[in-house]
Amino acid sequence: MDVINNVSKFVYTINLKLPIRKEMIRDIYSKFGVLSGYVNAYRAFAFCSIAFIFLSGVFWRAQAQDLKGIDVVSEKKKTTTAVEIVVVLEKQDWIYDIGEEAVFVVKAYKNGVACDNEKIQFEIGPEKMPLTKRGEVEIKGGEALISGGTMQKPGFLRCDVKMDVDGHPYNARATAAFAPEEIKPTVKQPKDFSVFWHTAIQKSKSVPLHKKLTLLENRTTEDVNVYQVEYEFLSENVEKFYAVLCIPKKEGKYPAIIRFPGAGWAPLSGDKANSAKGFITLDLYIHGKPVTESQAYYEDLKNNELKDYMYKGIDNRDSFYYHNVLLGCTRAVDLIYDLPNFDGENLGAWGSSQGGALSIITTSLDKRIDYFVALCPAMCDFSGYLYERAGGWPHFFLRPELYEGKEKEVLEALSYYDVVNFAAHINVPGFFSWGFNDATTPPTSFYAAYNMVQAPKQTFIIPEGEHKIYPPQRQKTYNWLMDNLRKNKASSQSGT
Repeated sequence: MDVINNVSKFVYTINLKLPIRKEMIRDIYSKFGVLSGYVNAYRAFAFCSIAFIFLSGVFWRAQAQDLKGIDVVSEKKKTTTAVEIVVVLEKQDWIYDIGEEAVFVVKAYKNGVACDNEKIQFEIGPEKMPLTKRGEVEIKGGEALISGGTMQKPGFLRCDVKMDVDGHPYNARATAAFAPEEIKPTVKQPKDFSVFWHTAIQKSKSVPLHKKLTLLENRTTEDVNVYQVEYEFLSENVEKFYAVLCIPKKEGKYPAIIRFPGAGWAPLSGDKANSAKGFITLDLYIHGKPVTESQAYYEDLKNNELKDYMYKGIDNRDSFYYHNVLLGCTRAVDLIYDLPNFDGENLGAWGSSQGGALSIITTSLDKRIDYFVALCPAMCDFSGYLYERAGGWPHFFLRPELYEGKEKEVLEALSYYDVVNFAAHINVPGFFSWGFNDATTPPTSFYAAYNMVQAPKQTFIIPEGEHKIYPPQRQKTYNWLMDNLRKNKASSQSGT
């Protein structure tokens, strides 16, 4: 029995603010640390995360960030294992009021038959925070109920369960939301935030694009030409950015979509499928390297030059790694406008995880983007961990060695890159999607940013969703983005 398919999907918006003691975080870190490595795709649906290990010693290994990028769930039906375990909430919408008891429902089957008299271990606590409850229950007739207690402040309460069957561990989780509409960010916006970025962007445009397109014949199709494109911008020095550009072969003027990459070292291959539908698509590679090299080349970058790139220069707003990344992303809008095939006015942005963050940021910084999509955005509310709540990827404040002795400088520098502060300046429609069970980009963090967006916004939530792109998310977000760009184009052509 595929019990997972019985879980309903719902759409919600939430907010929060909590006080904090950083000494607690340091103590937890010193005891348990942070694990990293490649995610086992056959365990726990492949969480891609730098995970935080709960206080008191959990019995699961923490999942880690696979920096090749966010997992994509296949549209083909997966083969089920002999043992299937799932956790849901007793309330179908997974949303609770402050003070209300959250009841987690565990369902387990072995070879399609409901498990009986099996022991289930559980651990419960606010996401990324110390446990508030742990214990053991016995499953009867394939089901067990676990009282998770409640929360006295808005937030997310997560229940992880483990069942050993024939010597093999099986894990599952569910996350309850409490008064989610009250989540607020912890990060503060610098007084010169807008001036800083306006100045940096204007400087970046002071050199010519020096655009160069190289046709990639092995990727070109009957309908679409595929190019490596490179262009330049000015930071401290002249920098290069690369991308994969797809342009419909049929003569015409087309709307465009910039796709921002998830965390990692390997470039995207190009979005030929959507280009064939009548769109120019640009897949950015944020590391200033060509996109046509061998796998060995990118493996070398991963192990050397780009190792832990997301942590480089975090104590200085001008030298943080993402400074040039954001300049290259905004310069990509100039590149699109410089293409003779572009229709001159209809531009969208799409990204997930790190790419979701870059989609929001670039839309905030360049008002020529008309619509944007952000799936499970990273880089939101970094300082959450300093207020006894989950912060955003890449979880800087779970690693004391990154900020001890310079906490003030790190906090100040990162505030110029926090998605929360860019979200407040968004003025065009956006589409957001994510899951409550996301361990890489915690819901607390990305909702802190989402709630700062005052422009029209649409949200598709898969409560049981993890840090993945699910087929419905892909379909809904691309359909929304392309439909709006087409409508815009049709309206402009008709003069309405």
